[in-house]
Amino acid sequence: MHRPVIAPTPDSPASQAVGLDLDGTLAQDHGWQGGRIGLPQPGAMDALRLLARHRAVFIYTARPRRWLPEVADWITWYSGIAAFVDPSPDRAYWTIVGGPILVTSTKLGAAAYVDDRAVHHAGDWTDTLAIVSRAIGLDRAGVLVPA
Repeated sequence: MHRPVIAPTPDSPASQAVGLDLDGTLAQDHGWQGGRIGLPQPGAMDALRLLARHRAVFIYTARPRRWLPEVADWITWYSGIAAFVDPSPDRAYWTIVGGPILVTSTKLGAAAYVDDRAVHHAGDWTDTLAIVSRAIGLDRAGVLVPA
């Protein structure tokens, strides 16, 4: 199933943004390694710059908040676009197109999310549950399959 194009509209702040995950999506993921961020995935910075020209871009990560300044520095260094840590714990949207890039530990409203661990849900929970079950090691009866 193809999703419709979500055009940015003034009455829908979520339509104006794209959310990008950090580890395993923008950055190569080699495990925690003391918090060190991996090198950019091939093509990731070109994609980020292209998206930032057309939509507001925010980076979301599950890293603890104390690591977010390092993430912002990493984004700025590799993309050439200024990035900063979200100062607002109550923010729901990011709408500034062209930069700066917002770095947050919150998944804000967006037209699209890019995440290496995501499962696309197209409205059919039978299909979605089958994909998630395989990813976490469950068989059709909901029993863990030995790794």
